Amino acid sequence: MDNLQFQAAVVDKVHGWLRRVTSIRTMEILRYQEDTQITGSIMEIGVLCGKYFSVLARSAQATNCRLLGIDTFQWNPESRVRETLAMSSETNSVDVCLLQALSSECSPSELLGLLGDRARFISIDGSHECDDVYLDLVLCEQILSTKGIIAIDDFLNPVALGVNEAVHKFFAFPRLVVPVAYISNKLFVAHRSVATKYMQQIEQSIVADQAEPESEKFRVALSHGRHKVEQSLWGNKLLIG
Repeated sequence: MDNLQFQAAVVDKVHGWLRRVTSIRTMEILRYQEDTQITGSIMEIGVLCGKYFSVLARSAQATNCRLLGIDTFQWNPESRVRETLAMSSETNSVDVCLLQALSSECSPSELLGLLGDRARFISIDGSHECDDVYLDLVLCEQILSTKGIIAIDDFLNPVALGVNEAVHKFFAFPRLVVPVAYISNKLFVAHRSVATKYMQQIEQSIVADQAEPESEKFRVALSHGRHKVEQSLWGNKLLIG
């Protein structure tokens, strides 16, 4: 099925908080990785019921890579996530590992051992406390591949200000990753070596998209100049999608 069909058949039916446009953009990023043969594992910190995790699982199964989910499972049991993955033939045979733990207690070597190789896509959506998010960022930077990308949830969310504080603290010093796009509550940061390519891919996807109202708004804004869709953050350009 195509992205919109998968969204309707699986993602929309899972409890959680995820804008449809962000889900679709993520699917397009993952498909770009598949098409350009960017290899590696996939990981998420903070799985909940598996709403965003299902999007990641779809790509993991398509490429036969390991998918790792880290969660305390105190709000929803691990079985709920497995039920989500069982909803579709595109996710029901994924090579998945669900780790019940605090991400702050995990080491890079432990996670690399579970993943099998460096991660090409990581989602950070666990604790919203500054110290926890900062540690997640430091941890994920160490296991990300040189062609990988990280999605940071709840950036610029006024009820999750700890995320903002942590991200600003993280980028107070030069990093291996730089911001490439902000899309409806998620900040995407990519390895420096491929940041420009991800920005180009995301922009091309938005411009070509005829389904999402936000994409039409982007095209209209772009017609008035790049400054309407591109901003500087920590000395780097990023798209506002």
